[in-house]
Amino acid sequence: MKKLKNKSKILVVGLGKLSGLSACNFLAKKGFAVYASDNRNEKQLGNILAELDSSVKVLAGSQTPDILNEGFDLIVLSPGVPKSIPLIKAANEKHIPVIAEIELAYKYMKGRSIAITGTDGKSTTTSMVGHILKEMGFDVFTGGNLGIPFISYAENTTEDSITVLELSSFQLETIDEFRPDVAVILNVTPDHLDRYSGMDEYFEAKLRIAKNQHGDDVYIYNKDSEMLSGKLDGIGSKKLSFSTTNKKADAYLENGSVFLRRNNSSGKILDTAKMKIMGMHNIENSMASILSVVSIIEKNEKKIDIDRIAESCYSFPGLEHRMEEAGVVGGRKFINDSKATTVNSVEMALRSIPSGSILIMGGRTKGDDYSRLASTIKTKIKQLVLIGESVNEFKNTFRDVSSVTADTMDAAVRKAFDLSAEGDVILLSPGCASFDMFTDFEERGKVFKDSVRKLKEEVSCI
Repeated sequence: MKKLKNKSKILVVGLGKLSGLSACNFLAKKGFAVYASDNRNEKQLGNILAELDSSVKVLAGSQTPDILNEGFDLIVLSPGVPKSIPLIKAANEKHIPVIAEIELAYKYMKGRSIAITGTDGKSTTTSMVGHILKEMGFDVFTGGNLGIPFISYAENTTEDSITVLELSSFQLETIDEFRPDVAVILNVTPDHLDRYSGMDEYFEAKLRIAKNQHGDDVYIYNKDSEMLSGKLDGIGSKKLSFSTTNKKADAYLENGSVFLRRNNSSGKILDTAKMKIMGMHNIENSMASILSVVSIIEKNEKKIDIDRIAESCYSFPGLEHRMEEAGVVGGRKFINDSKATTVNSVEMALRSIPSGSILIMGGRTKGDDYSRLASTIKTKIKQLVLIGESVNEFKNTFRDVSSVTADTMDAAVRKAFDLSAEGDVILLSPGCASFDMFTDFEERGKVFKDSVRKLKEEVSCI
């Protein structure tokens, strides 16, 4: 960025509501000549254009390589756009630098940073780390893939602030110099295989989070993951691990308590029964959060207050649509886990509920091997309620478990209730994308909660 002059031409590829729009407006205010390319036409871009700086030139309806004839000095690639499109391949051939919005924001950031990635649990862990640090009195900025673009607040950071970022593999693909003080990979399981050629390419994108770290930085990983544990040689930073099974990890679970290993000794830090968030995966998220907080405090050469960290973990309320209690109707507890869009996330949810539960599952599949869930579902679930495009596939995959289908969420909730008994848990954990029936997982979760509320009103009137 230092080499670019105010009237240098910058192309932002992908005019998304968050990342692309924010990058355009930021660069325009900096005095750059900004162009925005999107394959949607101006009508489809709708309200996004109304929020766009008037100086930005929009190239709508096409992302062909001839756009580069305008002569650009830099391209900022939005995370929703694959770097494999012809436009970006042509830019690489012309040696035009291509960077992520995360990379752009990093060049303007001050203070320390914690970056968190993984297939599942990113948002919860990012929010939990931010919550703990705020409760401890630190000046904290939280965002990234969480919904608040990094570029929208990068210049507001100070030398004393801590930025906590959730990063997707898409955002990590085109980082260059981005270097977090603490990097975290929670887990890596099959996901986004419609974008990547296979697990190796997806995994390599995740590992880029630590590519620029130095020896005094910290890399935190899940010791229970064979994939992560087997890929440590290329990591140049200090390595810390967490585990629910291995007591040699730096944070580990034993008899319902989390222990922290520091200075060659370990001590209890957390009673998981006191946490508001439920599920084995949230125990993993809490361990990663604790290691992140301790690491960044040590880097800032501040005193570590273990008791305050624990109390902050206990007060963390969790995030909507992630193992969220949606209500109790007729003695049945409904749980909204709409954010569970992968096999691994469903697996972790099932580990957190009693056997004999009801599972509402289905949607648009993401190329994963769902048969990996068959044995757990057979053990934990007495009745499946299937929804969405995956109905026929899942009826076959989970044929050893009784199942019914439903065309709407209202019908799914009603059928789950009728097939259950007092004391049962009814879990929505779809394991799929939502786009066949809903705009996103948030809408799916809200519709589920509305269906539970309607059912409760109906039952209370009987």
